[in-house]
Amino acid sequence: MKSMTGYGRAKYHDEIIDLEIEVKSVNSRFLDLRIKQPHYLSFMEADISKQINKIIIRGKVDVYINLNLLNAPDLELNEDMVKAYWKLYNKAKEIVGTDAHLPFAKLLSEKDLIRIGKTEIDEDNMSEIVMTTLNEAIIAHQKMALIEGESMKKYCLNSLLTISSALNKIEEEFPKYKKEIYLKLKDNIEELLGAFIKEEDHKKLLLETAIYVEKADITEEIVRLKNHIDKFNALLDEPTELGKKLNFILQEMHREINTIGSKFNSTNVFDEIILIKEEIEKCRELIQNVR
Repeated sequence: MKSMTGYGRAKYHDEIIDLEIEVKSVNSRFLDLRIKQPHYLSFMEADISKQINKIIIRGKVDVYINLNLLNAPDLELNEDMVKAYWKLYNKAKEIVGTDAHLPFAKLLSEKDLIRIGKTEIDEDNMSEIVMTTLNEAIIAHQKMALIEGESMKKYCLNSLLTISSALNKIEEEFPKYKKEIYLKLKDNIEELLGAFIKEEDHKKLLLETAIYVEKADITEEIVRLKNHIDKFNALLDEPTELGKKLNFILQEMHREINTIGSKFNSTNVFDEIILIKEEIEKCRELIQNVR
């Protein structure tokens, strides 16, 4: 079992670049991928997306690529802007009638006077470094996702044991409950109609009463619920994508216990029925984060 929640980070450093890549994910019905990277790595976006799609099937995934180029970038002076600012500066001096001097460094700090020239990047070498580092981050992410998945699997297994134990008590108690409701129903009918029905109709009435009680039997629901538990248990060991399958089984389990609760209306098993519903709901919340 693998969780959709995960985190992985990898770094690379040499005399030219300082690179750090983070991969974070949380649960989502589909793959929602967002990549944040420097603009000069935009040529790699398709390759990055393709590589992540190979490994991460579902989840809201954020990829942060922080890249610092350690070699100093080329700086260019915007000559036209310098002349325009200088002309404006001198005109301002004439208007206010002052001989004050503006520090030249202050002038150069104005926006757009100095431009960063185009940074030369060896795209082939950069691509290899980024993809290798990305794979390391994805591997770290997957390790964490597996750890989270194993934790959820352990919880689900314990939950299934709790459900099975409660279901066993319900199964043990129901024959007594069925006998009780049969006798109670028979006595009520005899009390109400005993003086008005013929003897030959009495046996037929008791038979109809038994059939009515039998329809309230929960044996089929218990058998189906046990089968769902076994199937859920078996699926936990499969390496394939499990989230949707497990969620469907839990929905069926919830439907069966609801039917059992409506048929078996006894305070003797009220706590067990509530417990099973709670455990199923906890597992459903947990399974939303399973891949």
